[in-house]
Amino acid sequence: MNFTEVLKETVDKVDGAVSAMIIASDGITVEEYVAERLIDLVGLGAEASAMIRDIGLAAENLRLGEAREFSIISDTCGIIMRKINNDYYLALVIKPDGNYGKGRFILKTAVPKIEGEF
Repeated sequence: MNFTEVLKETVDKVDGAVSAMIIASDGITVEEYVAERLIDLVGLGAEASAMIRDIGLAAENLRLGEAREFSIISDTCGIIMRKINNDYYLALVIKPDGNYGKGRFILKTAVPKIEGEF
């Protein structure tokens, strides 16, 4: 299964999901799938690098271990990001009334489908 197929399947399986993308930890987008554009995905990629760095540092400072997943819920949308490996993340953008619990579960099951490609 290629990246686009996994991203599309991820969006299709989650009520309210509108886009998914693979982002490198430096903020560069590897691949994206967009059913509906709620936010600027290029901007998300750019901001993701800072979020990844800051959340990783916070987890380290709090002695929590490795941060594997984080989310931001706002008035416009929710963004859930799940770590693929040290260099890549899978992000899912969901409408405010979407199913965030299922989104988290689907991301967790999608990562094994693509992690071998990295």
